[in-house]
Amino acid sequence: MGQGMLPLAGLWRHAGARVAVFFLAYVVLDKLTYVFPARFGITPFNPEAAIAVALLIICGKRFIPLLLLAALWGEYSLPPTQRPWSAIVFNGALLTASYALMAHLLSGRFRVSLDMDTRRDVLRLMAVTLSCMLLCGIVYVGLLVAHGVGGEARYFNGARRFFIGYSVGMLVAAPLVLMLFSAKRRVRFAQMLHSREAWLQAAVMLACIGWVFLQDTQEHVRFFYVLFMPVIWSAARFGMVGASSALALIQSGVYGVMYFTGYQPQSVFELQLLLIALAITGLLLGVTIDEQQRAAADFRESLRLAAAGEMAAAITHEINQPLTAMSGYATAGQLLAAAPVLDRACLDDAMGRLVEESRRTAAVVRRLRDFFRSGATRLERHALADIAARVTAALQPRAQAAGISLTCTAQDTLAPVLVDDVQLEVVLRNLLMNALDSAAAAQAGTAAASGKGSVTVSLAVNKAGMQQMEVRDSGAGIGAADVERIFEAFVTTKTNGMGIGLAICRAIVEAHGGALWAVPGTGGLLCLTLPQDGLAPASP
Repeated sequence: MGQGMLPLAGLWRHAGARVAVFFLAYVVLDKLTYVFPARFGITPFNPEAAIAVALLIICGKRFIPLLLLAALWGEYSLPPTQRPWSAIVFNGALLTASYALMAHLLSGRFRVSLDMDTRRDVLRLMAVTLSCMLLCGIVYVGLLVAHGVGGEARYFNGARRFFIGYSVGMLVAAPLVLMLFSAKRRVRFAQMLHSREAWLQAAVMLACIGWVFLQDTQEHVRFFYVLFMPVIWSAARFGMVGASSALALIQSGVYGVMYFTGYQPQSVFELQLLLIALAITGLLLGVTIDEQQRAAADFRESLRLAAAGEMAAAITHEINQPLTAMSGYATAGQLLAAAPVLDRACLDDAMGRLVEESRRTAAVVRRLRDFFRSGATRLERHALADIAARVTAALQPRAQAAGISLTCTAQDTLAPVLVDDVQLEVVLRNLLMNALDSAAAAQAGTAAASGKGSVTVSLAVNKAGMQQMEVRDSGAGIGAADVERIFEAFVTTKTNGMGIGLAICRAIVEAHGGALWAVPGTGGLLCLTLPQDGLAPASP
């Protein structure tokens, strides 16, 4: 909203403005819609009811006296003029009481939001409107009959027409008026008005109205259902904002065409009854679209939070070991510095390793952060064998401590490949650590172990021309039912595992155009392939 534009709610800031705007809106709408009056002076469209109810919902019960004055003025100024004063007073008071009751229900026990963005809001508005207008219609026409205005034989027909006229006025106008007092909805209205599609929808609606009324008069009710299509289109595209705007435009267009073509009142009421069905359909569809869009937005936000959590867990998972190493090197440096005789060479070596691990930790955090944010990989030519040898050497102390033989072999003709070396180190470290844990667990669970456990890493070019790495271990192996499940996030067989390592590994490998899969059977076997040119995707 521009700085020079006064918010709609600002019209109600001063008491004088509130009185003038409300009174004028109510009386003008009452006058403009007094067309096609049937017996008892009842018209088929009464949007002033929505103005009255919206006023009491937004501004409170203190406006009931003003509402009574407007209702009495409307009853007095509208024909037939032969209504006695008692009928005018009673019916004016009845309308005021009905509006006040509806406002009380819609702002109390059956409260609705000004946003009108849930099915509960729409259903409550419909239920309160239809029930209150039916009850009011029965009493309103009964009072007129009791005062000699109209015959008893026409009582039920008059009550039915009152119900139709006031119900369609509320269902068409009330959602639109209420949403105009919502800042969020006003933004949505402005966005819709700046959309070319919205203006195309308006043109289609007017064209459909014209086409319906070009048919024979007897066919208008039959072809009225054509108007459902543009309403559904508008509701599906713009939700409740589109549905309420479309209903208001169609009601205005239908009324205008009927006024200039000399419709008979009874035929107008038949079309208005269909418009009630159209309003119910459009509003329910519009609010369903709003709820669906809100659920989709919530789901996207949940995915973003899940991705952030996964990134945090992945970074925690990957920097745990280098942090432990840094702590060890720092402790060693302290001990060397405190020794009676300073061994500078050993101290320099410990400090150098500490600096190297800190740099590696920073690189891991940076590269994983970039990967989880945008899937980014920093591709450079690296020998996969060198990366495997580097990770294997770093894990040798852990393997020796567990009594596991860790070896790495590579085919001599392997060419460098386009990879992000830091991310690939994360992948290989995860695979080897899992393999070492599996081999150690199998060795510990064997009463009389025949030989020590083993983990082997082998690299070669497979038949498809891909560079393939195989990580084998002497563990229990992977069951056929688990070969895919182990790559799901937060699925783990370790009591102290987080269950995200293999999921991250597969995501990184696939981002490099490769594949990572498990082979079921005795002894663990994980296979990783990467394209030699960094372009062609691989499949196992």
